[in-house]
Amino acid sequence: MQPLRSLRQSLAQFARQYLIADAAPLSHGERAKSAFAGLAGLLLIQGVLAVLPLDPAQRQFLLPLGATSIIMFSLPHSPLGQPWSVAGGLLLSALAGLVCGHWIPWPALAVATAVALAIWAMNNLRCLHPPGGALAAGLAMAPTASWASLETVAANILAALAAVLLINNLLPGRRYPQCAPPKPKPAPPPLTRSGIRHQDLQHALEQIDSFIDIREDDLVRIYNLAMDHAFRRHSTQTCGDLMTTPAVAVEFNTRLDDAWALLRENHIQALPVVDREQRVIGLLSLENLPHLAPGTQASQPEVAGQVMTRPVIQAREDDNIGIAAAALATRGHQQAIPVTDAEGRLRGILSQTDVLTSLYHRQASALAA
Repeated sequence: MQPLRSLRQSLAQFARQYLIADAAPLSHGERAKSAFAGLAGLLLIQGVLAVLPLDPAQRQFLLPLGATSIIMFSLPHSPLGQPWSVAGGLLLSALAGLVCGHWIPWPALAVATAVALAIWAMNNLRCLHPPGGALAAGLAMAPTASWASLETVAANILAALAAVLLINNLLPGRRYPQCAPPKPKPAPPPLTRSGIRHQDLQHALEQIDSFIDIREDDLVRIYNLAMDHAFRRHSTQTCGDLMTTPAVAVEFNTRLDDAWALLRENHIQALPVVDREQRVIGLLSLENLPHLAPGTQASQPEVAGQVMTRPVIQAREDDNIGIAAAALATRGHQQAIPVTDAEGRLRGILSQTDVLTSLYHRQASALAA
C-alpha cells in the first residue's frame, strides 16, 4: 500500500506542477455568467448570420467562431478577445489560408505554412487571436475555398463583435471593449504613491520576452491589491494602537486665526473638524488656510468650516493599520486620518508620520528575522 500511495502522490504532484494550469479561481457567479454569455452570444451571432446572404457551402469556415466565443465571453478582459484582435486576427488568418491553399499544391505544407504565416502576421500587427490558426488551416485545405470566403469571414466578424458588444456590456461587472489606460501624469504630487509605471512593466515584459495574456492596467491592479493584502496580513497593529489621542479638533465656526494657533502650538499639520456630537465633518490643514492680503480681509473666509476639506477619509479604531496606509497612499493630499469609534465619534488621529513609523518598524523586524 505504501508504494502505491507514494506513486499516487508523485503523479498528483507531477500533474499539479507540469500539466494543470495555475489559473485564478473564479466564483460560481462568474462561471455562470460566462456560460450564459456564450449561449446568448452564439444565438445572437447565428441570428445575425441567418439574415445575411451567405453561401451554405461556406459555413464550414465559421467553425472557429466557437473558440472565438469562448475567448470573448469567458475572457472579456483578455487582449486576445478585443475588437482588433478578433477582426485583424481572423482576417489575416483567412488571407494566409487562401494564399497558401491556392499557391502551394501540397496540402500538408499548405496548412503548416498558412498557420505559420498567420502567427507571424498577427504578432507583427498585435492582433493575436488563437482561433485564427484553425481558420487558416481550414481555408488552406478546403477545396471549395475562394476569395469570396473573405466576405463570409467579414460577416462572421461583424456578427461576433455585435454580439459581444451587446452581451458583455449588459452583464454587470463587465465592460467591452477594454479601453487603453489613461496616460500617466507628467509629475504626480509628492505624497501620492507612484507604484508601478508603464516603463517598469514594459521592461519586465521585455525580459520575459513572451506573450502574457493580461492587460497592463489589470496587472497593475493585481499588484496593488496583492501588496495591500500582504501589508495587512503581516501587520497586526490597528489604527487605535497608533493614533494620537486625544485629538486636537475644531468646530465649524472656529475662527481661522484660532485654528492656525492650534496648528502651531501642537506642531501638527491637520485638524479634524467636528460637529456638536464630535462626529468628523471635515479636515483642516495648512493647505486650507488662506494667506490674507492687506485690505482684503472682508472678502476672505473667516471660519474653519468655510475652507475645510470634505469628504474626508476616516478609519475605525479596530481597523488594521494597512487601511490607513492604503488611504494615505491613494489620497496623498490628505495629511492625516481621523480615527473614530463604532458610533463615528472622534477618538484620535493618525498622521503620515505615524503610518510611516509603523512601516519602518515592520520592515526592520522583517530584516532582523
